[in-house]
This record gives sequence, structure tokens and C-alpha cells, in this order.
Amino acid sequence: MLALDLDGTLAIDNHQVLPATRDALKHLHDADVEVVIATGRRYRSTRYVIDNLGFEVFAVCNGGALVKMPDTSTLHESSFSSRQINELAAIARDMGIPLMAQRDAHDRGGADFVIDDQSPWRHSFHQYFDANKQWGVATDITTQPAEFVVASTFGEESNLQAFRDRIDAQHPGEYTNIIVPPFNTDDYYMEISQSAISKWQGLQHLMTHFDIPAEALCCVGDELNDLSMLMAATHSVAMGNGNKALHPHVTFVCGNHDEDGILEVVDYIQHHNARC
Repeated sequence: MLALDLDGTLAIDNHQVLPATRDALKHLHDADVEVVIATGRRYRSTRYVIDNLGFEVFAVCNGGALVKMPDTSTLHESSFSSRQINELAAIARDMGIPLMAQRDAHDRGGADFVIDDQSPWRHSFHQYFDANKQWGVATDITTQPAEFVVASTFGEESNLQAFRDRIDAQHPGEYTNIIVPPFNTDDYYMEISQSAISKWQGLQHLMTHFDIPAEALCCVGDELNDLSMLMAATHSVAMGNGNKALHPHVTFVCGNHDEDGILEVVDYIQHHNARC
């Protein structure tokens, strides 16, 4: 199995996949290597890349909280409880930070995401909502059903660090918080998941589904939210354009995502399988 992160790894601008990379992955997939996606994206925006990839794949989305089948049905979902959403919203509102939460709309219908309207929005929220408003709702997030798989927010790095620290202080060990540098926005992005959730945890559901051991898994990523799967898999690759903090934890570093760096991963897998 080959597990690929999207942004900074497989996907380039406008959710595209480079032609040579796309063809090589299709050949690998046809040769009985299960190509899967492992991303922090929600499923709808993951679908944009899958459609450009040209063949249907399994997808670990929302950082591991949601695992989707090629027919868009759900293999696994880990949702927040109402108590957890209310706790996070209370801290966010007290700090004047809007909270956004995502859900599996492909399975349930309705909105992909809800943005709490009880705190003032920064420009990044208006920008995000305006670009995706056909899939989103602005309302009191605490009145919604308990079916959110991940929560998030945008803001200045120092404010998000303070938000993270307060969550950790009030609810130690219950949540994992990742802060990511600006990408297509001026603000940092913070993602909040239940502490047990990670891309590796999501991939384990697929490994069980296919009866694939860690020794037969290769993971590729570019950022710290990929670290759980890169450290756990026997074969792991960091993108050349990615965070250098990943380098000590991977088998090797390949080329950049927008220069067909994944072709080096495909060659590595083919040579390894030939030796076996």
C-alpha cells in the first residue's frame, strides 16, 4: 500500500496531479499496489484531487478521523461528542476566536462544515466561507448534532498558540492540536482532533481491511501532521519541499511535489517489490 498526503505532496495548484505522476501511480495501482490518500482535507475537497488522479481510491480524510471507500461510502468515522464541541466552543468564544467544524456530508447530506457565528470572523474565515459557501453553514455551532470529525480555526500564530495552551490546560490529554503555517491565506491554521486520531490511526483501518502489515506500507508526506504515519510505516518518504523536521524519521527524501518527486517513490517501490 502507498499512502500519499495531498497538499505539498501529490496535489499541485488547483487540485491537479502532474501527468507523469498520475500515469506512474495508475501503473502502480494496476500492479496490485493499493494507492490511498491520507490527508487533513475534508472528503469533498479530497474528491477534487481523486477526480484528477483518474482512478478511484480509498481516502483517509480529516487527519484520520474519516476513512472513505472508493464508492464514497464510509468505512470508519470518529466524531466529537456534544460535550467536546461545547467545551471547545466555550474556550474559543471566551477568546474571541471563531470555531469551525467539519462533518461527513457525503454520508449524511447537508453541509460539509459549520462556522460558529458567535465570535467575530477574521478575513480568512470570510475568504474561506465565500469560496466554499455552497458547502457551509454559519450558525451557533453548539446547537448542531454531534457528528463533527474535526474542529479548526484561523488566526495569528500567537493567538492560536494561546488557544492551544488553554485547551491543553483545561482538558489535558483529550485533544491533539496542530498549527500549520499560512497556505493561500495570511493566517495560520489550527486543527483540533481527538487525541487518538492521526493519519496513522486512520490508515490502520485500511490495513486491517486489506490485511496489509506495516512492512508492506509506504507513506509519503511533507508536514508535521504526516509524522505519525511516517514514523510508523516501514517505508517512509518526505517531500523535498516539505518540513525538514521530518527528515530524521524517514527512509529517504524525494524531490519536490511540483517536480514529479513522487516518481522517485514509485521507483523505490518497484525496485523493492522486484527484490522481494
